[in-house]
Amino acid sequence: MKTTFILFVFLISFSSIAQMTDTKPMISVVGESTLKVIPDYVIIKVRVEEIAKTAAEAKKRHDISVNTVIKFLRKMKIDSKDIATQYLNLNKVYDYSTKEYNFTANQSIDIVLKDLTKYENLIQGLLESGINRIDGIQFASTEIEKHQSNARKLAIQNAQLKALEYVGELRQTIGKAIHISEINVATYPVYNTKMMMNEAVTAFSGTETIAIGEIVIYGKVNVSFELK
Repeated sequence: MKTTFILFVFLISFSSIAQMTDTKPMISVVGESTLKVIPDYVIIKVRVEEIAKTAAEAKKRHDISVNTVIKFLRKMKIDSKDIATQYLNLNKVYDYSTKEYNFTANQSIDIVLKDLTKYENLIQGLLESGINRIDGIQFASTEIEKHQSNARKLAIQNAQLKALEYVGELRQTIGKAIHISEINVATYPVYNTKMMMNEAVTAFSGTETIAIGEIVIYGKVNVSFELK
């Protein structure tokens, strides 16, 4: 029994050593890529806020302002499905300067603009129609998945190029890829512009207000190749 146990342990140890010996040499590299694409739509986050002495009056003023904004958006031919309320609040707020309570009604609306040539007119019209602030502007692309796929392919190509450069200096070469893993990175930076109403009025004074620019898409992978 004892002899059998010793033989069993020996066989396991021999197998482990054999596996270590059979491990193939490899090279691991990180492949990266960057794609810049022109956005084809923009999401504009705006807010309508009204303050009054009573909840009913605050809601009434709020409803009038929102109605004016919606009418303007329809005039600009913005599709109803591209206008979405994100939240609607009615709050009682204490004013420490007057030592009185007021009621605040506010609503956040996301607007998807697919015709970027209307951007300047849309912003100017929103400010004039009753919004109190612009909470954010995010440029995006309808073909983001296609661009992400291309970024991944370029990252793989970059990884292969790096591996070939490294082993070339050693007068060796690489074999097949034996491990590939994607490294999560931000898809694209969010272009946000936050401003209060008075800042926005100053900014939109007839000059170009914001550059559409480009969306940056990143690809990043870790690849291990056989080393020959």
